Amino acid sequence: MPRGKGVPTEESVVKIYDRWGSIYDIIFKRIFEEGRDVGVQMLDLKPGEHLLEVGVGTGLSLPLYPRHVEITGIDISSKMLEKARKKVTASGLHNIQLRVMDAQAMEFPDNSFDCVTACYVVSAAPDPNKVVAEICRVCKPGGRIVFINHFKSQNKILATFEELTNGVCKNFGWETTLDLEALLERNNLIPSAQERVNLFDYWRAVLCHNV
Repeated sequence: MPRGKGVPTEESVVKIYDRWGSIYDIIFKRIFEEGRDVGVQMLDLKPGEHLLEVGVGTGLSLPLYPRHVEITGIDISSKMLEKARKKVTASGLHNIQLRVMDAQAMEFPDNSFDCVTACYVVSAAPDPNKVVAEICRVCKPGGRIVFINHFKSQNKILATFEELTNGVCKNFGWETTLDLEALLERNNLIPSAQERVNLFDYWRAVLCHNV
């Protein structure tokens, strides 16, 4: 099926985030800091567990994870991962592996990870449902999944504003009208905890358990 006008492609997303790579930390490190902290707390990682971070980007969250767990981080942008690798080296982190990979078609076998987190990435993907379906596939049954993202507002006035600005936001690499409830329902996920985070509480950290 041909893509509609304005629908991002894998190639366009790579180009956008390759460009973001050099300035991402300057703009977003402080803005998204609270969400990253809350996401790590929600995961409640246990010694020996294996965590997948989808859309690891420049690796801002990597120093936050305990060193007694194994971390795999993937991102579609090699430029972003260059920044992440420098952080791993500078911090002396030996429990982290980073790979260039499309979150919509992961190369991992089923049930590979004890828990998965996706920080500010689902709304940046060309097909958010594919990303969530892949997350559920590679996460073990009963495993923990944490999404940190902006989702469509439940306030009608704000939701209308998001609809009007969505086209512009897509040019910068993200979607403003992603429906959390529909996304979770389609993938048989029920949230067990939610917390509003970051500036104006505009983003949400959502914990689910995989079926």
